[in-house]
Amino acid sequence: MTMEFRALRVPTLTEKVAGELKATLDNLSGIEEVSIILETQELSIKFDENQLGFQTLAEKLASAGCSLRNIDAALLL
Repeated sequence: MTMEFRALRVPTLTEKVAGELKATLDNLSGIEEVSIILETQELSIKFDENQLGFQTLAEKLASAGCSLRNIDAALLL
């Protein structure tokens, strides 16, 4: 089942962190699509919930420098 995680105004989303995220997520089984917009600090990740649980995804985001703390708005669809 495809799920989508969207986050708006992610304060830790810098160019360096975006690079770390791409490197981490590109090699992660279950990731279908990643969109990062640095200008607005937006992040969108589509993933297969059967291959990758949200908790694991959140841990991978944090390890790449993108903690889910202090995000203004986030949705899991």
